[in-house]
Amino acid sequence: MAIGDFHLHSTASDGVHSPTWVMERAAANGVRVLSLTDHDTTDGLPEAATAAARLGLRLIPGVEISTEVGKADVHLLGFGFDPAGRRLQEFFRWQREGRLARVEKIVRILREHGMPLETKRVFEIAGEATVGRPHVARALVEKGYVASVQEAFDRWLGNGKPADVNREKLDPKDAIAIIREHGGVVFVAHPAYIGEDYPEVIRYLRDLGAAGIETYYKHYGPEVVASHAALAAELNMMTSGGSDYHGLGNPDDRDIGDIPFPDDRVDAFVRFIDANCACGAMEGAL
Repeated sequence: MAIGDFHLHSTASDGVHSPTWVMERAAANGVRVLSLTDHDTTDGLPEAATAAARLGLRLIPGVEISTEVGKADVHLLGFGFDPAGRRLQEFFRWQREGRLARVEKIVRILREHGMPLETKRVFEIAGEATVGRPHVARALVEKGYVASVQEAFDRWLGNGKPADVNREKLDPKDAIAIIREHGGVVFVAHPAYIGEDYPEVIRYLRDLGAAGIETYYKHYGPEVVASHAALAAELNMMTSGGSDYHGLGNPDDRDIGDIPFPDDRVDAFVRFIDANCACGAMEGAL
């Protein structure tokens, strides 16, 4: 188990467990420094900070933002920013509104394919969280249309599938700028998902102000880790690591902290955050 995990999701977005549960699980697994990176929201951070303080963990403010470069879906991780920034929260609110419209379109398409869902029920499953495709997937499982969340994505919701609905495109330049404006840094999440040309995309994002690459990602093997680390060194970018934990039970899921992230690289990441960010830790969770 790694002592640091900087890609975690809770019920504030599309994770299964509460921010408190995520912090408790992390502590039980030996994680000591971490970041909650829910999609387009920081709503889970106050609860997570309270739990982190109680458990003696260091919590670095985080968020995950979806952008597009050409036809590639590119996810960015923001770290160490000031969550209280008004413009930042307005930006997140705009992103969440896009997610609402997307879910409504997905439900309409599924209905046309003989799988009627109630949009209201999808929102009930999401609760106070930022609604997204995993909540639709859970609604499909609940109705018996598919056997698992993974099957829902494989057959209907994943990229290129019948109910794959694009959101309004977000230029990574805007996402990077808003995080940096509020004292944070941006890392490129799970680069291999971008496609074969991910090195060129990362070079482009570096030129826009991205500071690092998520190198030690849940199921990455030694060869992938080594190639990401080499690219980061070539571009003078920092490396990070994360399990991308949602708790959904998908085949490639990893537990919190179950990532190939060496202690010395965790320490280097934390030093980088301390040197470059306005909010290296949430208040009460130092």
